[in-house]
Amino acid sequence: MGDFIAYNSRWRVTLIFLGAVGFVALGLWMVGAFGEVPSSRRRSAGYTMGIGWLCILFFGFCAVAIVKKFFDDRAQLRIGRSGIVWSPWSDQLIPWSEITDVTTWSYRGQKAIILHLDNPDRFPGRGLTAKLAGANRKLTGGDISISLTGTDRSHDDAIEAITHFRSTTD
Repeated sequence: MGDFIAYNSRWRVTLIFLGAVGFVALGLWMVGAFGEVPSSRRRSAGYTMGIGWLCILFFGFCAVAIVKKFFDDRAQLRIGRSGIVWSPWSDQLIPWSEITDVTTWSYRGQKAIILHLDNPDRFPGRGLTAKLAGANRKLTGGDISISLTGTDRSHDDAIEAITHFRSTTD
């Protein structure tokens, strides 16, 4: 078996981007950009506007991050005989000898591969992924969370590659 390599899928990234833009549009509607601010008996117009601004800011930020992914031609995930490289985390190879366990985590149909490391401090992350690492550890119980959402490969294919390459190093 050759190395498993996953790249960003432009059409999948585009679909995710369109979803983010849809939520920005929903936020704009909620703040009254297309007419009157919607209200109901249960919620005030101020509450609706607050939620609208949260949608605009959060999903606007997400849309910008997604556009960056659209133009990123690097391999996002590489699994091979030597170990794993998850480029959103770091460009550093994590050797199999440092990976104590590999588990999966799923929530509402979204699956992630969770790496448990012997010494996580030796493999520091970068960017937003690293900033959210503490929350990720509390949520999943692992050190690095790998999602293949928006890539051209599947979660199951990655698990198969991990199983294959880990068994050849034991």
